[in-house]
Amino acid sequence: MGGFVRVTSGEALTIVGAGGTSAVDRDVYEAGGLDNLHLLEAFLLFAAPGPTNALLAAGAVKRQNATTLLAAQACGYGIAAAFWLSLRSLVPSATVQMVQLVAAAWLVILGFRLLAAKRAEATENGGGISILATTVLNPKAFIYCVAIVPMDIEAAALGIAWMALLVITALTGSMWLLLGGRLSGGKRMADAIAGAALIVFALLLVRPLIPVSAI
Repeated sequence: MGGFVRVTSGEALTIVGAGGTSAVDRDVYEAGGLDNLHLLEAFLLFAAPGPTNALLAAGAVKRQNATTLLAAQACGYGIAAAFWLSLRSLVPSATVQMVQLVAAAWLVILGFRLLAAKRAEATENGGGISILATTVLNPKAFIYCVAIVPMDIEAAALGIAWMALLVITALTGSMWLLLGGRLSGGKRMADAIAGAALIVFALLLVRPLIPVSAI
């Protein structure tokens, strides 16, 4: 998701690019593992506002079961990371753009669905499913697997990178649940804010794919 990288986590990738040339990072790459800088970058990436975090906060406002929401997030990121970590060296740019478009389409559909909800209960039962589907398509998993996890990491260490993602997202997801629990405005307001946020994220996701002459 090169385009999304530039919009949402350009700072993180700049750090990766600059750090990748340092002697310290070269040593770490040769060791085939993740260092503290990689983990910090991953934490900042997943803690930043995004579609999954917006739905987590909205779920907390609606007093949905926190364990269910975190489990849905873990399943989503686990599936996405397993896919990208196993295929990242084989993914062509055309496939990346296709995934961007699919993710953006899903976010727009879900966003309008939340905005159009007549009652807060309309989205209450599907909270876990929405978070699962949104997280599987969340470009953050791709960014983590391709831009943060070293490309020459040992195969045995990929499992550690996968588990590190689950631990980090559990922490960041809990933070957004706590934040959502402190917000006021009611369930309907939570749906409206989350819906608008998802549509904005979708537009940011596809903007780099639009030719400059068309902007």
